[in-house]
Amino acid sequence: MRQSGGMWFELDGTNILHDPGPGCLVRCKQYRLSPRRLDAIILSHRHIDHSNDVNIITEAMTGGGFEPKGLLIAPKQCLDEDPVVLKYVREFVEIIQSHEGVSLNINDVKVSFPLRLHHTVETYGTILEFQNRKVGYIPDTEYFEELSRPYRNVDTLILNVVRITRNPRISHLNIDDVMRIVSEARPKRAVLTHFGMQVLKASPEYQAKRITENTGIDTIAASDGMKLPLDSKGSLFI
Repeated sequence: MRQSGGMWFELDGTNILHDPGPGCLVRCKQYRLSPRRLDAIILSHRHIDHSNDVNIITEAMTGGGFEPKGLLIAPKQCLDEDPVVLKYVREFVEIIQSHEGVSLNINDVKVSFPLRLHHTVETYGTILEFQNRKVGYIPDTEYFEELSRPYRNVDTLILNVVRITRNPRISHLNIDDVMRIVSEARPKRAVLTHFGMQVLKASPEYQAKRITENTGIDTIAASDGMKLPLDSKGSLFI
């Protein structure tokens, strides 16, 4: 994406912020999303474009630590190796380590981490279930054979797509990978986000149209500040 503030899920009254990258706090202010309303923060992995604002958002969620609350869910590498989650903010929240197969409830929302992805650091995708609906998120990863399996038939599938062409040195999905995943998973709707320069120059909207035409699955390109209804009680802010 052009901005990197992450994704805010509002699901049946539960608020979850996923991957608060650089500028997340500023974007929350811009779009009138108060961090004090958050119930949880999730990190897919430790790279700075996904985790830069995790500490300041944790402070904002907890009133500077004076009102401890909520969950911070992150891979072990975010906490132990050159940690991106600073030690002083850990007293403000309950910390849960994500790993393959973990699932938990945040109020009435079930959150699960079905697979460890193939990226340069420990990375997990997410499935959020609420009101008999499922939203899947596939963050940074290479394509691999089992990738689409846990996301089959979700209502909305969000995919990070960085490249048009494949580069073996870069562990990210390209457009052909995404087209294959959408074709295999058959979500009701696919949302493309986290665009690299190749995708931006090739028009994310055009690439989404190509995927729709080739798979028959409604596919849209996210835009900064987009609010996407998930059902009558759920929304996604990008």
